[in-house]
Amino acid sequence: MLIIAVLVVATLAVIVALLASRDANRNDSSDSSAAGQVADVSIEGAALPVYEGSQPDPALRTAAPAFAATSFNGNEMSVQPGDGTAKVIGFFAHWCPHCQRELPRIADWLNNNPLPNGVEVIAVSTSVDSGRGNHPPSEWFESVQWPAAVVRDSQTNEIASAYGLQGFPYTVAVDANGDVLARVSGELSDQDWESLLAFAAS
Repeated sequence: MLIIAVLVVATLAVIVALLASRDANRNDSSDSSAAGQVADVSIEGAALPVYEGSQPDPALRTAAPAFAATSFNGNEMSVQPGDGTAKVIGFFAHWCPHCQRELPRIADWLNNNPLPNGVEVIAVSTSVDSGRGNHPPSEWFESVQWPAAVVRDSQTNEIASAYGLQGFPYTVAVDANGDVLARVSGELSDQDWESLLAFAAS
C-alpha cells in the first residue's frame, strides 16, 4: 500500500508540474504578443505643444519632429519631415470607438482612391492597452486592410507625445518642407479627409 501511495503522489506531482508548465508557456506567449504591439522608437527635434483645439494652433508653421519606428512585422521606418514629401500622419488607439469607426473608413478610401502627388500617409498605433477591447492592434489594422504605412509607438507613447496628442483619433498634416500645416482631433469625414490631403499637397 505504501508503494502505491508513493506512486500516486509522484504521478500527481508530475501532472501538477505539467499543468504549471503549460500555464507558464501560455502566459509567456500572451505577454510576448502584447509586447509585440509596441516597440522602441527614437525622436529627433522639438516636441510640438499639446493640441488643445485653440485657434490659431501654436504648432502651425513649426517644424514637425522626425521619428524612427518599426512596423508590426519589425521593418524599420524613418519618418523625416522636410524630405520633400508632404505627410498626413494619423494616430489611432485600438480601444477608441471613434478610431474604430474612422480607421476602416479611411482604409476603404485609400484602397479606392489615389493619393495626391507628393503626399504620403502614415498611421501610428499608439496607447496600446492589452486589457482593453479590440486588442491586438496589429490584427485590427490587418482586418480593415489598411494599405499605407503603419508603425508602432513605444510603451510610453513617445511619438504621440512628440506630436502633441491629447485625444483620438488625431491627425497631423505636414508640408513638404516639414512644417505643420494642420492638426485635427476627432473623426474625419471622407470630405474632411480629402480636404486635408489636398491641403497637404498644396
